[in-house]
Amino acid sequence: MAKDRKSAVALAAREKARTKASEMTQRHELLLEKAAEYFVLEEQSAARLEAAKTQAQQILEQAKKSFEAGRIERGRIVVSMLATGESRASVTQRLGISPGELRVLLEAAGSTEDTRS
Repeated sequence: MAKDRKSAVALAAREKARTKASEMTQRHELLLEKAAEYFVLEEQSAARLEAAKTQAQQILEQAKKSFEAGRIERGRIVVSMLATGESRASVTQRLGISPGELRVLLEAAGSTEDTRS
């Protein structure tokens, strides 16, 4: 069998090197694309989380306002119960609340009376 010429061996080596370099370049480009996708998704996830936090805060604020409105309304009911001549002890027992809770409800109802006058 005849030996390959040096130039043929060098040409084959260069071709093999080009192929390897091309594979490495393609892999590098793929990795760049995947990294870009990763960072886009990371940014989107952070934005969604921030939007959800803002929305949750708004819901909590609305719930607090609703709770306070309910407390005021419950306080008005307590006031009307006491206006019938029922004792505080009887009202707390009937409603299953503590005297402290009754006081808080009366204060809530009283604060709205002050603002309406």
